[in-house]
Amino acid sequence: MIGLNRFKNRPSSKILIVISVILLITISLSMNFCKNESITKPEQGPVVEAVYALGTVKTDKLFNARFGMNTIIKKLYVREGDSVEKGSPLVMGDTSYPLTAPFSGVVTAVNYLEDEMAAAGQIILTISSITNLYVKISLDQESILSIRKGQPAEMSFENLRNEKISGTVEAVYLSGDEFIVRIAAEKFPQGILPQMTCDTAITIRKNENALMIPLSAVKAGKVNIIRDGKKMTVPVSIKKVDSKKAEVLDNSILPDDRIITSDNPEKGKK
Repeated sequence: MIGLNRFKNRPSSKILIVISVILLITISLSMNFCKNESITKPEQGPVVEAVYALGTVKTDKLFNARFGMNTIIKKLYVREGDSVEKGSPLVMGDTSYPLTAPFSGVVTAVNYLEDEMAAAGQIILTISSITNLYVKISLDQESILSIRKGQPAEMSFENLRNEKISGTVEAVYLSGDEFIVRIAAEKFPQGILPQMTCDTAITIRKNENALMIPLSAVKAGKVNIIRDGKKMTVPVSIKKVDSKKAEVLDNSILPDDRIITSDNPEKGKK
């Protein structure tokens, strides 16, 4: 009888062992899952979206001195780099009077020497204004679609990184096969000349009080959150801010929600 009872109890013992193993595995997995989770609060702050490009300083005033007939250059009154005032003599040809500067500026090119023959219509020298300056940038088709007249811009020059120049988009247009943006600056630093280049950022969108969540919390367009003490999953629309954060574009996440993230996340939506 004793041997028979032992035989009958064996299946029950095996079942208990299997149940115990399953419970241990479940507890272990649950503990590991909890360890891999972290809870954070949404972050609120400004988010700026901008288009970045290299700009070139241009001038609105450019004067090319030339004669209407073949002329021998009798006298040059200026050299490249000279500053001239309005009315200053520039060059004397075969005529009895010199060509004069129509505005104040800098001589940026002298193409002939004295006693050389200049053909009719050829540019003898060039004067550029240094007060009527603007920044010109060329953009690709994708970027130009986001640019509008009146958008704010910020510019900075090499060796003047601590000095930011504010500006405004004045025009967006097609020139040849290039998409061009013209930016007017409030004030250029002293010493800036035409053809200098600058880093330019045009602000296309700004949210002063954006709600941001960890990018790692977003999985297949959804986020696990805790709201009013209850855990739930909600669909979310986001825009990537950087490698770690995403801006919430809809009302799916509230400032008082708690965001559940995993240490081994999927990549968030860009």
